[in-house]
Amino acid sequence: MSWPHGDEAPHPRVLAVCTANICRSPFVERLIGVKAANYGLVTSVASAGFLTNGRAADSVMADFARTGGIELRDHSSRLIDGPLIDSADLVITMERRHAREAIVMAPDSAYRVHTLKGLLAAINRTPPAPGSLDDQLREIAEKRTFSDLMGDGGPDEVPDPHKRSKKHYRTAITTLDQLTTELATWLSQHRPV
Repeated sequence: MSWPHGDEAPHPRVLAVCTANICRSPFVERLIGVKAANYGLVTSVASAGFLTNGRAADSVMADFARTGGIELRDHSSRLIDGPLIDSADLVITMERRHAREAIVMAPDSAYRVHTLKGLLAAINRTPPAPGSLDDQLREIAEKRTFSDLMGDGGPDEVPDPHKRSKKHYRTAITTLDQLTTELATWLSQHRPV
């Protein structure tokens, strides 16, 4: 099952993506769920990665997340695929390479695939015209240049803390907490009718 509640999963459907789906994306998945609920927004949030199914969450990330009230101990990684991408209203990635790979898997959904930081920067730089979430994502993607998703290590990426020092985990958690607050605020302004 791709989404909580399967085909009946409510919209918007947000898919968070990172490399292995054991550290950043499961944390983002849980954060968005909590923060959207704080706005009274009913949404479906899932996460996926590119390596393997069935891996537990990174234990250091799970410990840090738990101190902030987010439980990751029950997480099990899942592989991303084209149908999952196509069924999402928004795909947010932690790195440019994740976005590129997702677009290759589901080219018709390219306008819905963004790095989390890049999406929020685009919204803050030039807010899209009022409209549905889909319309706004199309407008944001139309302004994206070919080079926006090229290369690695850009300012629109959230570096992977996996197997690094606890300082890197704290930095990632702080960054993702702030970014998901901004994203939940924006999503709450685009409730489906």
